[in-house]
Amino acid sequence: MIDTIYFDNWNTLVKAPRLMEKGSSTRIFQEYLGGQGLMVPDNFIDIYVLISRAQNSRAENDGHREPDYRQRLEDVFRELGLPDPLEHSKGAWNYYLKKWPEQTEYFDGVPKMLAELKENYKLGIITNYMDGPTCRDVFDKLGYDDIFDSLVVSEELGYVKPAQILFETALKETGSMPENSVMVGDTFAADVVGGNLAGMKTVLVDIYDNQHENYGEATAVISDIIEFPGALRRL
Repeated sequence: MIDTIYFDNWNTLVKAPRLMEKGSSTRIFQEYLGGQGLMVPDNFIDIYVLISRAQNSRAENDGHREPDYRQRLEDVFRELGLPDPLEHSKGAWNYYLKKWPEQTEYFDGVPKMLAELKENYKLGIITNYMDGPTCRDVFDKLGYDDIFDSLVVSEELGYVKPAQILFETALKETGSMPENSVMVGDTFAADVVGGNLAGMKTVLVDIYDNQHENYGEATAVISDIIEFPGALRRL
């Protein structure tokens, strides 16, 4: 019998569309540099992508470690020959992080859905997010401490989903068994693969209708989070 439900956060329960569209982070970093009076080199994005891919590959090969994104920026700025790469990487990173609590909002209908689920289930969050304090600011804004029994943030553990330490931590905090738990999220490789490895049932939220090839790996598939209660009844 299912007694615990874990949710991914962004693009599952909440949205921050301007921050999650392709190229948004590099646009914001360039905006910061321009505000500091620095000329942004034409090859900024090319160098950023090159360094990001190398860092991500190393992190994945190291058991899905959480990359150091501030260090990534410093490496990019240094490679581009920008002045004071350490200080400007800190400034650009903080400028970017500040926008997340400002722009994150619930999807329509989610607060009511969570309130109804909380009457019968233990609830948790298992999210990949690159900065613990900023993520906690978002949680505070949305009132998560009053809703959820467990709040697991990847950066605080040093690993990203599907690394099992995130799921094990959540199960321990809620006192739940994996066979009685469900993982709900929009990212196949993180939420479905991670939840399956943990022994949970999994629900894929395919909000962009572009993950059909992964449907067979999830226990259930929905296109909108508001469909989840109906899917839960059928599990």
